[in-house]
Amino acid sequence: MPQSLQHPEALAAAEPEVPAASFDFPLVNRTGYLLNKAGLLLLSEAEHALEGQGMRMRYFYVLAALEGGHLLSQQDLSRLLSLDPTTMVSLIDEMESAGHVERRRNPADRRRYILHLTEAGRQALAEASQAVASVEDGFFAAVPEGDRDRLKATLRQLLADRWPSVIACVEPPAPRAG
Repeated sequence: MPQSLQHPEALAAAEPEVPAASFDFPLVNRTGYLLNKAGLLLLSEAEHALEGQGMRMRYFYVLAALEGGHLLSQQDLSRLLSLDPTTMVSLIDEMESAGHVERRRNPADRRRYILHLTEAGRQALAEASQAVASVEDGFFAAVPEGDRDRLKATLRQLLADRWPSVIACVEPPAPRAG
């Protein structure tokens, strides 16, 4: 067996580290690929940070989506978060059992349920938000604050017409003086 296969760390140590931008690898010039790769890395780090709280990112996303007080059903959340409806039902069952979410009848349509964040859910969200914010701060540490703000604004602009308006990718209108 060649020496490099017996000791792969020796092979890695012998190869100089090359910055990604200098690779002859066309994907590093594709914005969509870079966004996807960054998102996957950030998601992985956030999932790891939430493990200690017994939570996954999709659980966090549901809590965060409900924090805004919108009248959202399981179906709404399934579409908004791009989760399979069956997965969403199981997730809401889990969240309801944990006391983080309540299903309440929709007063406008008694056949549907609206999801509400409980006080325990708000507490779980607050703790998880700290963990996720810490991961995001670390992930974006090399990016100046102004650039982070521009990135967020640009992403909101790109997504504004691609998701239902309830996601609020655009800043809400200022309240009327009255």
